[in-house]
Amino acid sequence: MTAGLVLAAALCAPEAVRAAPLEIELARLITNHPNILAARNTLESNRQGIDVAKARRLPTLSMTGDAGREFIDSPSTRSSGAKSIENKNVATFTLTQNLFDGYATQSAIRVAELNEHLARISLEGTRQNTLFQGVRAYITVLRQMRLLGITIESEGRIQRQLNLEDERVRRGSGIAVDVLQAKSRLQVAKERRVGFEGQLRDAMSRYQQVFGFPPNLEDMYDPRPPVNAVPSELDRALAIALVENPAVREAGTSIDITRQREIEAKSGLYPTVDLEGEFNMEQNNGGVLGTRRDYTIGFQADWELFSGFSTRASTLRAAYDTAANRNKLQAAARTVEEQVRLAWQALETARERVILLENAVNIASEVAQSRRKLRAAGKETVINVLDAENEVNNAQINFTTASYDEKTAAYQLLLALGRLDPLSLNLVVQ
Repeated sequence: MTAGLVLAAALCAPEAVRAAPLEIELARLITNHPNILAARNTLESNRQGIDVAKARRLPTLSMTGDAGREFIDSPSTRSSGAKSIENKNVATFTLTQNLFDGYATQSAIRVAELNEHLARISLEGTRQNTLFQGVRAYITVLRQMRLLGITIESEGRIQRQLNLEDERVRRGSGIAVDVLQAKSRLQVAKERRVGFEGQLRDAMSRYQQVFGFPPNLEDMYDPRPPVNAVPSELDRALAIALVENPAVREAGTSIDITRQREIEAKSGLYPTVDLEGEFNMEQNNGGVLGTRRDYTIGFQADWELFSGFSTRASTLRAAYDTAANRNKLQAAARTVEEQVRLAWQALETARERVILLENAVNIASEVAQSRRKLRAAGKETVINVLDAENEVNNAQINFTTASYDEKTAAYQLLLALGRLDPLSLNLVVQ
């Protein structure tokens, strides 16, 4: 596939939904991406879990019933000479209100609330990671498109140089070896162009996987990272990340959850006290004709005096889980610090490279232009002209790569800080 065909396929994609500026695409992404939708549903599920836990505070009402034909053959019925065969109906309503359960209900509610908070943090982490995937896919397509354009221009310049050398040979002022050298460099340029075509197609495939539709290169623009959200000092960045990064917040919340589970496990050491009311109505039951009504209200206490050490084991298990989560928090903090340092250094390195490579492009372009003028005057060899052209091409490729690396590193740093959110990116979410 030629470069023109690659660009045409991208620009003429038949899908109704097409790529747009980054901010619009990201706003659409966080609304429709399956991972974010799944995290939202998980959050709603945990919200319902709070209602489930709070239901234990409310009274329960149960009803049991019994109806059917009853046959009684007892000494009393036999002495009277008549057996009892009656249609009986029995209904019992029981209302139970828990008064004390060793703080198990209180702990269960707190655990449910913490799980909801954990799901909210997880949603935020999923949203930020998905946004970064979108940013990286968008920037990668732009970078590969620019690199392909550079190689196409370089191939065109080498082709023109080949035509000039061929013309010199036909006029008798050139030599055939110069033509062969130009042809050799042209083949190398074509091979490089084909490689970038493949990389562009790969980038477009990744873009479609993230956004759900192929990119339209015509409507894509270089994004401007929100550098105002990036602190000016590394120490400040590290402090922010340890507070705001979702991974650290998740680990901290997990500690709170296991602490509450310790309290919940210890509830087995306490009695359970319920207030119970019962209404019983019987009709023709037990050989007694007529209707009978019973009303009962009172307290009921249950206390398991020995549970086979299960309560102790459950408490220790929760305590070890808490200790494990503390270790995980320390590991998460170290990982986040590493991510911040790496992203910070990548951003600083990319910025320095952009400045140096911009100068390299300017110098290489001046050298190549001078070489071409000297060659036109017959004072330079074709190999030097082609070498100068290759230096320009390499410098432009390196400069373009560094420029997009700088943009990616800025977003990567925001992700490590925990600030790659719609507010920092100025997204308008419907």
